[in-house]
Amino acid sequence: MFRSFINNGLLLFLFSGALLFSGCSKPETRVIIFHTNDSHANLDNFPAMAFLVNEERKVSEHVLLVSAGDIFSGNPMVDYFDPPGYPKIDLMNRVGYNLNTIGNHEFDYGIEVLKERMNQADFPFILANLNTEGSDLPQPDPYSIMRAGNRTIAFLGLVQLNNRGIPSAHPDNLKGIEFYPPIEKAGEFDFLAEKSDAVIALTHHGFVSDTLMAWNYPWLDVIIGGHSHTVTMKPRTWNDVLVTQAGANLEYIGKVSLIFRGRELVGKSAEMINLRGIDGRDEELAVIVDEYNDNPVLNRVIGRLLKPLEGKPDLGGFITDVYRQYGNFDLAFHNYGGIRVDRLEGEIRLSDIFMMDPFGNELVSLELSYTELQGLIANSLTSRKTPSLQISGGKIEVHLTSDGMLNEVKLYDNDGNELNDVTGYIVGVPSYIAVAFDFERRDPGTGMGITTAQVIIDHITEIQDIEYSGNSRSKVIRQREN
Repeated sequence: MFRSFINNGLLLFLFSGALLFSGCSKPETRVIIFHTNDSHANLDNFPAMAFLVNEERKVSEHVLLVSAGDIFSGNPMVDYFDPPGYPKIDLMNRVGYNLNTIGNHEFDYGIEVLKERMNQADFPFILANLNTEGSDLPQPDPYSIMRAGNRTIAFLGLVQLNNRGIPSAHPDNLKGIEFYPPIEKAGEFDFLAEKSDAVIALTHHGFVSDTLMAWNYPWLDVIIGGHSHTVTMKPRTWNDVLVTQAGANLEYIGKVSLIFRGRELVGKSAEMINLRGIDGRDEELAVIVDEYNDNPVLNRVIGRLLKPLEGKPDLGGFITDVYRQYGNFDLAFHNYGGIRVDRLEGEIRLSDIFMMDPFGNELVSLELSYTELQGLIANSLTSRKTPSLQISGGKIEVHLTSDGMLNEVKLYDNDGNELNDVTGYIVGVPSYIAVAFDFERRDPGTGMGITTAQVIIDHITEIQDIEYSGNSRSKVIRQREN
């Protein structure tokens, strides 16, 4: 009996001590957030991604999967599916995405199609810096708060704006929608820090903007970004805000780990995973991807390149030369951002052209003076003061001051003669340039009733065996310091 009393007393002491210890120790919660961005309708790596995420779900209690925008445009098997974009939503549903921020290319199919895809998604589309009252697009929620056990994580959606104050999409697809600068708009949501245990900005406005937002808003815990296609192999913190981004085209997936002790976020880290290195795949999903990729119309061979077309200048030279020949234009231009591949070679399939030029732009004819052409080129300059346009029928010179500021733009014809304001020049451009580039002009442009992709397809189909060599058509000249 005495031994029994001692044993019972010991058990009571140990039990009381355990209660006392547990009352002092806060439980720890680990949350895994997988993230993708700028997948641009890529399907091929979905089986590997699904395998990776599902393996993590087997060992971790709290796993989320989110997208930082641009899930559409870039793969003809998705873009030209009936209905457009559906294969991507189908696969995202099957893998179990929890969230998507609306990127600029989500608008590429038009508002009605976007509405349909949003309705079919098993996950919400969020975006804070817009007002859709003047359009048929339902107002998306600015943020979403998700649960991981007893912890809550707020995701805030933001999209980039170009110098016209709209996302980089065809303006016709944005009619009636008002947009607000993303970094400024983010400041209105600081209350999320009190409303949740962690705040993550799920952005689509580029890595540089993400770092600026980190400096401005220390109440953010993590920024998961998109748009600039940055691969943050070694994610960094700015102002104690972790900033990460997973490249493009579903080549990488990011993995953010959050550790909570009670409600306090005590640890955060990020890593990049190359999906081509995943040793496994979801076989059921692989069958579905193969079915979506098996489109006999889009896989039809239309011609052959005897030499590869490599790099945006080379591809852009070929494209603009085809435009100029088709419309008998004096000059033709194409924006480098509208070229979505880096190389074409060998047999060319219909799908290759739609992958290179997926946006359905119409070829437009403009009559422009030399001064108006100079304005077009000036408007196209990147942050490095290099033209983001390829030209056919001439050459571009950008003259900078010694401190890197724009001094003047000059254009020359193929014979080396500088253009002049006496002559009006007939110019061929994609409709995106005609409506999205902000430069002074008198002629609004005339649509030619054919898409830019179809012009290229018809040219390759007619010629069949194509041997093409591009050349440098633009130059940046910097004035020397005295």
